Amino acid sequence: MIDVEEQQEEFSKWIEKFPAQIDILSMQVQWSQKIEEYLKNEGGYMALQVVDKRTLQILELLADRVLTDLNKDIRQKYEQLITDLVHQREVTQSLIQQQIQSINDFAWLYHMRFYFNPKQKNPLEQLHIKLASGNFFYGFEYLGVGEKLVQTPLTDRCYLTLTQALHWRLGGSPFGPAGTGKTESVKALGSQLGRYVLVFNCDETFDGNAMGRIFVGLC
Repeated sequence: MIDVEEQQEEFSKWIEKFPAQIDILSMQVQWSQKIEEYLKNEGGYMALQVVDKRTLQILELLADRVLTDLNKDIRQKYEQLITDLVHQREVTQSLIQQQIQSINDFAWLYHMRFYFNPKQKNPLEQLHIKLASGNFFYGFEYLGVGEKLVQTPLTDRCYLTLTQALHWRLGGSPFGPAGTGKTESVKALGSQLGRYVLVFNCDETFDGNAMGRIFVGLC
């Protein structure tokens, strides 16, 4: 990865060169790798301050860039990266505050971690995602540059519950009043896993023909 402080222009070109999905995945993989590397080799939670400092440097660079005259798609890309990096920084600071010492500490396992293994022969199995006991291969669906949901502690709890259900081949049912973000949270989880999420309402107009259209599209 490019050193942000020394090569700001190269870093910006790297972001603009690749699709937003690739940029975000690269950041997520590197962040997960660095957290575990420092916890294993550098003496625990105090070493995570290096990760926190570097994340802040990237955020400052992106915040400066997003204020300049940019194309709409490039601006959306920067905004997505900022949203994701803010969450990464919050998690890193939380790990420091909780003084975790091991990669097996639940405070770390509680969060979504991204692992890339280039030695895996099957390219569809090179990137996998872990959350607690759940382990998923990335779906590699192209999802474009859409709006990215801000991750809150409640979103993290939803992700934890739903991924454990998926891991055991079960379903999940987010419950709450209308307009609280249940559907958006499920779609955001699908985006994190590289899976396309289809949303529909099971009302009286949803008949066999509607199901047929969905299955035809999936086929």
